[in-house]
Amino acid sequence: MNKNKNRTRRTLGILTALMTLSLAAETSTYAQKQPKSNPTAAVKQLASFGNATLPHSDNASTKDYTSGPREAKEAEAFLDAFFAKDAIKQKAGAVTVSVVQDGKVLVSKGYGVTDQTSKSLVDASQTTFRIASISKVFTAAAIMQLVDQGEISLQDNIEKYLDGYKVTSPFDTPVTIENLLTHSTGFEVREPTDASYLTDASQKPISLKESIFDQFPPVVRKPGTSYMYDNFASRLQGYIVQQVSGEPFGSYMEKHLFGPLGMTSSSFSLTKDLVGRLVTSYDEAGSAIPVYDFSPSEWPEGSMVSTASDMALFMKAFLNDGRAADGTVILSPESVKAMSTYHMAIHPDVPDMTYGFESPVAPSNTNGEDVISKGGDILGFSSLLWLLPERKTGVFVSYNANQDLRNDLFTAFMDHYYAGRKSAVGPEGFQPLPKEVLAKFEGLYSDLRIKLLTKVEATGDGTLMVSDVSSRHELKQVDDLLFVDEEGKSLAFKKDADGRITYLKYSNLFSYAAKIPEDQEGFPDVSADYPYASYILGLKSLGFLTDDLSKPFQPWQVVTRGAFIHAFNAIWSIPQSPNPSSFKDIENSPYRKDIQAALESGLLNGTGEDLFEPDRPIRREEAAAIVYRLLAGSGIRVSDSTAVLAPGTSKWAVDAVSSAVIWKLHGPEVTESNGRFDYGSQRALNKQELAALLFTMLLPD
Repeated sequence: MNKNKNRTRRTLGILTALMTLSLAAETSTYAQKQPKSNPTAAVKQLASFGNATLPHSDNASTKDYTSGPREAKEAEAFLDAFFAKDAIKQKAGAVTVSVVQDGKVLVSKGYGVTDQTSKSLVDASQTTFRIASISKVFTAAAIMQLVDQGEISLQDNIEKYLDGYKVTSPFDTPVTIENLLTHSTGFEVREPTDASYLTDASQKPISLKESIFDQFPPVVRKPGTSYMYDNFASRLQGYIVQQVSGEPFGSYMEKHLFGPLGMTSSSFSLTKDLVGRLVTSYDEAGSAIPVYDFSPSEWPEGSMVSTASDMALFMKAFLNDGRAADGTVILSPESVKAMSTYHMAIHPDVPDMTYGFESPVAPSNTNGEDVISKGGDILGFSSLLWLLPERKTGVFVSYNANQDLRNDLFTAFMDHYYAGRKSAVGPEGFQPLPKEVLAKFEGLYSDLRIKLLTKVEATGDGTLMVSDVSSRHELKQVDDLLFVDEEGKSLAFKKDADGRITYLKYSNLFSYAAKIPEDQEGFPDVSADYPYASYILGLKSLGFLTDDLSKPFQPWQVVTRGAFIHAFNAIWSIPQSPNPSSFKDIENSPYRKDIQAALESGLLNGTGEDLFEPDRPIRREEAAAIVYRLLAGSGIRVSDSTAVLAPGTSKWAVDAVSSAVIWKLHGPEVTESNGRFDYGSQRALNKQELAALLFTMLLPD
């Protein structure tokens, strides 16, 4: 039981970090709005960090630092002032940071304590942190080393390195090494499963190879045409490094990157020494998060552990054209340039990825500087690495919480050191288009990674209203396919060869959102004017309904508990569980792995006596409860039980059903009379109602 509770906390924590930090990545420090109950939400927001008063130093008041940090004493004073703020202290109890400039380490320092018991101070050279997805930069660097050696070509079909495995794809265009590096593979979403986190020493990790071929995704979009943050693509890079070099992935990284750079406190494996120096993270209740390991034991996409001092060594070498202080070459200047240049961009002013780096966490706060960055989030830790290659300046920060502190630091740092000019978006003198022309942008767009929907409406000449799950904004047109909201945040569209709008990028910096086709083919028993057509055909267009369009949909057919879990998990990309069944009656169910995964994620309960009843029709209140647990538990929506319900809802389901009514997660089957809503809680959910519940769940609030 305790093990399942740990799994629940871990899975919901990961999901919350994915949803909140992805969607809020570019939100400014003073505009972000998140519920305080959300473990990743901001505790307080500061009106501004850029004008922070620095402690007095001999030179701070007389020298101009608007072209970047130059002196160690001044840079340390800036960081000391930043991390002394109460609002920042509330976001993390342990922080490590390093700043390099022109081959020198200006600052390498820790703030806070490693744990609440020993109260030991964080040491930048000794205290280790999980740097999560910043690991991807090192994996990409390993790929580029092999490119330097002529062992790999960026245009190679990845099948060349898959031992005969053929990628499932409807397209003639192959997935290339370059697609892996820019996360433009077109792969279906694959995320690490709950079973990938190990808290029991008796649990044995699977091999990197097994983890690749056990879940190899099909290609669902033409390679090279769309961007979606892709953990699997980075894991596959690591496997290819292993294949080509003939060395285990972790050994390769130690021999060819960490060793030559002198990064003695860095590893993709959680060694006994490194775990002994690892800071402790805490959940929202203040309980220590147990130390966990991984399966496979080394994740090319995110298992790296390091220190601020080690990361400074990497930043110095990278900014020195790939040459370490002792002259050792880890990357050619050409590869460094390739990793510093954006190769994927939905618009010239809205970049996506280099080879290994991505767009800044706050693009509107770069103050006109060329910035490449890489963020990282894993349960209990968040990190950020950003570089200004032309300035030969780099900053690394990591801390023991899933909070947006890194965004705060980025904004403060850029405003303090590069306040000379502001970011310019779009060409000068652009004439916005009339409302009737902007109608081509209207519609619903589905995020490629987390499936939430964005609604776009043309509201006037040169203006759009854009709504998503977290906000509603008016945007003004500044270029043909580029708009800017009232906070300075950009929205960019992409069109295909025929001029049709296909994608947008806005609230989620780490994925495009695909436009849902307006004219969709229906089923024989679901015409365009059918009351539930928009829900049914909407899910079909998103790929969540596999029903054959040539056959009746049977909208009144009841949905079983197992089938509901299968559909629900698919929408939220909750991977199937490989673990043994916890319920006695699901072993022969085709949805066994889905049910087990939902249980481990804390989204459902059994029916007593270790039973789940997978073949029983699911009651509407049961379905509402599962949806409620995810949306409220992850902070995507705020619980609201103010709707007055007609008699018939079980006491345990009242909050969930009432919230579902307030959130409008239903179709026309829910009726109101004399201020009371009849949800039909005890009725069996049918297919058309399932479509309404799942589709509205993804809509803007």
